[in-house]
Amino acid sequence: MDQQRIKEVASDAAERAGDVAGEAMTQIGAIAQGKLDQGRAIVQDIQANTTTLARQASEAGRQAVAQAGEAIQSAAREAGNQANRAASNLYRQGTHAGEYVGRYVAEQPLTALLIAGAIGYGLAYLIHRR
Repeated sequence: MDQQRIKEVASDAAERAGDVAGEAMTQIGAIAQGKLDQGRAIVQDIQANTTTLARQASEAGRQAVAQAGEAIQSAAREAGNQANRAASNLYRQGTHAGEYVGRYVAEQPLTALLIAGAIGYGLAYLIHRR
């Protein structure tokens, strides 16, 4: 009977070991599932944050482009205004110079003729040298 008793004890021990192993596997499975769920939640948070950051970066880029366009338009407008003022000043100065030359020629025709001749001779000399 000793052998019978040994077999029963061994069978009971094997059964208990199987039960303990089954419980351990169940617990390990539950722990692993919990960790997988946590990992899945972290990945989803990362994806949501990445999407949010991408949207924010895209919006910032759009705003930068819009601001750059406005700055360029403003600079072009200011350059146009400055060119308009410069042209007006130049036209006014040219008109005054023309009036001055006209008065000078009317007051001193001989001197104006000599100055015009000297300028013509100077230009002819420069052209002839080439």
